[in-house]
Amino acid sequence: MRSLAVHEIVIPLVLAAGAFAAHASSNAPPPAAGIELRLPADIVYAREGRADSAVVFSHTTHAMFESNRCTGCHPAVFPMLKRGPLPAHAAMNAGHSCGTCHDGENAFGVADAAACGTCHTGQKTGRLATAESAGKDSAAVASAPAKPRLPKPHRYPASDASPGPVTFRHETHTGGAGGCAACHPKPFKMAAAPPLPDFGMHEAGACGACHDGTRTFGTEDPDACMRCHREGSAP
Repeated sequence: MRSLAVHEIVIPLVLAAGAFAAHASSNAPPPAAGIELRLPADIVYAREGRADSAVVFSHTTHAMFESNRCTGCHPAVFPMLKRGPLPAHAAMNAGHSCGTCHDGENAFGVADAAACGTCHTGQKTGRLATAESAGKDSAAVASAPAKPRLPKPHRYPASDASPGPVTFRHETHTGGAGGCAACHPKPFKMAAAPPLPDFGMHEAGACGACHDGTRTFGTEDPDACMRCHREGSAP
C-alpha cells in the first residue's frame, strides 16, 4: 500500500476547514442530514377519565411540530429526564402543562370539545382489558371512574404528643366526597411532612378539619384516641 505524501493529507484538511468556516460565517442552520432523532415510545396516560379513554402522547408528532426538536417542551414545560406530575385539565385550562401550547392559537385548545378525541384516543386501558379477559361487563367497567394509585402508608413516629406512632393510610381517607381534593392541597400539601408540634395535628388546620366530631370522630374524643395513636409498634 502506497504511503500518502504530506501534501495529500494537508491540502484536503485545509479545504475542509475553509468550507466549515464559510458555513459558520453564514446564517444558514447547521446541516441535519444523516442525524437520526431517537424519540421515546408513546406514553399512555390511563389513570384519568373513563377506562376506554386513555390519553396517548406521541413524541413523534410533537417533535415534528417543533421542526424535529425536543426543546419545544423540554425542559421549560416538562423535565427531560424524569416524569413530572400527571397532567391535569385544571392546570391545562390555566395555561400550564399541555395548555402552554394547546391554547387554541398555537395548537388546538385543551378546552375544545371537538378535539377531545385527538388525545383521548379510545384506547383500552389495562383495567378494561383485564376486565374483558375475565368476562366482566366491559361497559360497566368503562363507565366507572379509574381508581387512583395511592401512596404507601405514611408513618408518623411517637412523640410527646403521641403515645405511639400514627400510621396514615390514604385508602381509608379517599372514600368520601372530594377524593384527594378533600385534603390536598389544603389543609395538607401533596408532599409528606413532619407532624405539627404541640398537638397541632388536632387543630382545624390539620386533621381536625374533618375530625371534628361531626363529619367524623373528633380528635379530642378520648374514646377515639387509639384509632390513630397505637401504643408500641405501628399496626
